[in-house]
Amino acid sequence: MRADAPHLRLAGAVLLCALALPAAAHNRSVSYSTWTVDGTSLQAEVRIPGVELNRAGLHPQDPQILDDLAARVRSGFTVHDGNAACAAEAASARRNGVDFIVDARWRCSGAPQWLSTRFLLDAIPGHLHLLQLRSDHGLHGPFALSAARPQVRLGGDTAEVPPPDFGRYLWLGVEHILIGWDHLAFLVVLLLGAASLRQLAWRITGFTVGHSLTLALATLGAVRPPALMVESFIALTIACFAAERVLAGHARALWHVGALTAVLALVGWIAGALPLPLAAAAVLLSLGGSIDARLDSLRTALFGLFHGFGFAGVLGELNAGQDVPALPLAGFNLGVEIGQLLFVLPLWWLARRSPAMQRPWLPALMLALGCGWFFERIA
Repeated sequence: MRADAPHLRLAGAVLLCALALPAAAHNRSVSYSTWTVDGTSLQAEVRIPGVELNRAGLHPQDPQILDDLAARVRSGFTVHDGNAACAAEAASARRNGVDFIVDARWRCSGAPQWLSTRFLLDAIPGHLHLLQLRSDHGLHGPFALSAARPQVRLGGDTAEVPPPDFGRYLWLGVEHILIGWDHLAFLVVLLLGAASLRQLAWRITGFTVGHSLTLALATLGAVRPPALMVESFIALTIACFAAERVLAGHARALWHVGALTAVLALVGWIAGALPLPLAAAAVLLSLGGSIDARLDSLRTALFGLFHGFGFAGVLGELNAGQDVPALPLAGFNLGVEIGQLLFVLPLWWLARRSPAMQRPWLPALMLALGCGWFFERIA
């Protein structure tokens, strides 16, 4: 192999950064709502992240956007009492930071039995609406509504509705990891660089310990770092590890990886996405892993801390201002771990047996994605 081949691979991968199409890390579109049962009426608080408006072809700065969202919520949700559709009463919308919140009420002639939605489902392909129900019996859900399953049964007696339990949050965790493309990309670069299943197990263990800690802290409200910093650093971790895989075996790989990480970290600091200490830490960690392979698990755990903040996003949105019970939180975390295994083990088996997956194109693709996500997020 020519001595400059690693340089060519790295240059080609970085070139892909400029050509890569924009891709969101958690590319599934999500909105949220909490419904409060009050006799024969339902009071709803619907929360729409601002980014969803762009996906739906709406404009957050439109002077009529609040009226438009209120009308869309009234027409987009249908409540039924078993005999007839309930009447949608007045709805009002407001801004809450980068999110939009719509308060609305439905009044029924009897106890509400069914709730269905088409809110944003027809405007955004693959949109998911996460719904919770509050009654005298406590908080119920979450219920995931989609175009394929747009309806949830409320029941005449809300005691029939299952409370937020271990199983529902476990499934939510599995789904969350399997639609989190940046987390999956990070797992890909971890397994590509593992020489043995034991080494892979140590890396995954480090990642699990790191993200489990910050998932719990963030969900319980103990630590809430800025989303921009978290998402930018996650992309940086992918680029850092992927660059190591692209340059594996090259005599000066350490310095090339360090230089690439330093450039990205500096750009992130200038853009205001990464504080200077965190940018410097990223460079040191990129150098440390190449100097001593025993630091692999520690580095993975430290990088996993930021992925945990990313995992906590869906629970933070779903339970804004509320504590998540310990058992559902454990279910969500276990679901994330199950999702990881469902993804990593088959891919590990395939990578060990497929010569095509041992070639540099795959880590080069991960490097391109990591760089692309990084520049997209700090823009």
